[in-house]
Amino acid sequence: MSFPLLNSLAVIMVTAGVVTVIFHRLRQPVLLGYIIAGVMVGPYAFETPIISDEESIRTLADLGVIFLLFSLGLEFNLRRLARVGISAGLAAAMEISLMVWLGYNTGRLFGWDAMDSVFLGAMMSISSSMVIVKVLSGMNRHREPFADMMFGILVFEDIFAVAMLGLLSSLAMTHSVDFVAVAETLGRLGMFLVIMLVVGLLLIPPLLRYVGRFKNNEMLLITVLGVCFTASLLATETGFSVALGAFIAGAVVAEAPDRRRIISLVEPVRDLFSAIFFVTVGMMIDPAQLFGHAVPILVISAGVIFGKTLTCTLGALLTGSSPRSAIHVGAGMAQIGEFSYIIAALGLSLGVINAALFPIAVSVSVVTIFVMPLLLRGADRFATLLERKTPPPLVATMMAYGQWVSMLRKASPVADQVRIVLRRSLLQILLNLIIGSGLFIGAAALARQFSARSGGWWTALPEWTGGIGTICWFGALLVSLLLLIAVFRKIQAVGMILSEMAIPHDMARNAAVPYRAIVANTVLILGTLVVCAWLLMVSALILPPWPMLLFLGGVAILVAVGLRASFIRLYARGQVMLRDMFSRPLESTDPGTAPTLPPLLHKAGLSMVAVPEGSPVRGRRIGELDLRARTGASVIGIERDGSHIVNPGPEEALCSGDGVMLIGNPEQLRAARELLEKGGGD
Repeated sequence: MSFPLLNSLAVIMVTAGVVTVIFHRLRQPVLLGYIIAGVMVGPYAFETPIISDEESIRTLADLGVIFLLFSLGLEFNLRRLARVGISAGLAAAMEISLMVWLGYNTGRLFGWDAMDSVFLGAMMSISSSMVIVKVLSGMNRHREPFADMMFGILVFEDIFAVAMLGLLSSLAMTHSVDFVAVAETLGRLGMFLVIMLVVGLLLIPPLLRYVGRFKNNEMLLITVLGVCFTASLLATETGFSVALGAFIAGAVVAEAPDRRRIISLVEPVRDLFSAIFFVTVGMMIDPAQLFGHAVPILVISAGVIFGKTLTCTLGALLTGSSPRSAIHVGAGMAQIGEFSYIIAALGLSLGVINAALFPIAVSVSVVTIFVMPLLLRGADRFATLLERKTPPPLVATMMAYGQWVSMLRKASPVADQVRIVLRRSLLQILLNLIIGSGLFIGAAALARQFSARSGGWWTALPEWTGGIGTICWFGALLVSLLLLIAVFRKIQAVGMILSEMAIPHDMARNAAVPYRAIVANTVLILGTLVVCAWLLMVSALILPPWPMLLFLGGVAILVAVGLRASFIRLYARGQVMLRDMFSRPLESTDPGTAPTLPPLLHKAGLSMVAVPEGSPVRGRRIGELDLRARTGASVIGIERDGSHIVNPGPEEALCSGDGVMLIGNPEQLRAARELLEKGGGD
């Protein structure tokens, strides 16, 4: 009696076991061993295939994807997202966006079509959680500070990667990159995630709590696997991937009280099917074909290593890590792994990418996984060398920036008030960038319309100019200069506010001035770089060639400098018009109804001033300050510990952290602010 599946499983598991033992002795990730085992037993290694039931093996490999994503969801859990904080999320968002952009442009450089390039960018953007955990554990460095930052970035990478799977599935159906389709897909994906999470959190944890009372591991495991497969089925029925459903199921199950017990039950099943999955990945590699794709493999590997090292290091620095820790983070994240295989397999199953892209992605993964431990071991020596060679002013800047970020995380009443102002400024920056992005996206659509027409004057433009795309890009840049100058000034203001927050209370006045300048200039430079990178990404489809890009960028800078004052006045006039429009009360339809505010108050301004910790006015009554006589402004309200005091009397004493609402003209408000913050003399 013949059992083809049993024969195939025996060959796979024995080969994988032998190879992984060897790799463990060599202190290399076992994932590499699984892939090499797959190459050894694959259809391209021998004339007569060793595996006789490949179809069944691939079905088991699909189960490996489900268990792998389900386990990642279990390790993720929703509470961990709040614990890792926004710093890791910002670092991951910056890294992924830049790597997707780099991967897309690399694919276009090789002449690949848009869909292949999009999938390549997605594959290059996600690091391997499995590899990082195993390498750090093997080096006994998984409890160091930089490891916490890496794990936080991995959590957000997993979130972005799962969302990316759903997005790519929908993009593949249209066979094009359409911004409207992307928006629709994101909306549908968001609705699916919200429904699955809300319903799952209401039903699954109570169900598992009930099942856990029986103290029966078999019952608990079967129930958990039922939840996993049901969520995967719902995801496929709604047009998304099984990986998305499995990940959501894991995140919901992770909220159950018996989470650790569930993880210990699922781990052996996950390890079995994950090994089959990675062996199957290796079986799809034809070593002979790899020589024909040697150039793309080497270029993409270099892009992953240098791109992820640079972006992750920069992201860690921006979120307050020390330079040494940031270098370790960049070195450890410089590889791709299981998610890249899953993304490539998704493209193959949907028939939207070239078949050669899968072995290229696997080969790049093998190269980067092999190089990453070497980079991590050499990170200490490189950090020491960099510290010696870095100019002292730059070292002081980075240290001051790290201290500033650390102070921003500390809660205080004054800091909370300043954060309100910061949020408003950042919201204005975001709105201006969104409008500017819309201008460039509209310019790209206009360029496509012109390109689709033949015989126009724009067809006679030399190729080195970039054609009609360059004209549309430069036009959008000139129109958006008004917004970009406003963004630049807002970044300056944010830097000044944050520099004031960053100064320790016990710092001497002569030391505070250079410290404040370091923080303000750092925020300005980094903010400007982020804005420029964002605009380059949103206008990537119509960017001129680099020489023309540099020339036109210089022209735009000269225009901005020459007309800066006019642009500022125009922007301020527009702000005033909008503010007046939305602050003016609606007129009543009843002619006998009086307006809400008397005309004499229409030009009055309001200002919220926070009473600092060391202000001389704390503990003093409003009547003692004689604020109205000394400044002309009046106190009309106080916000204290979440409560509000409307029209306080003269006997009301001010406390540290109070938010004092003032009314008056701009000069009066400025004088009152100085009095409340600095005492203003007696």
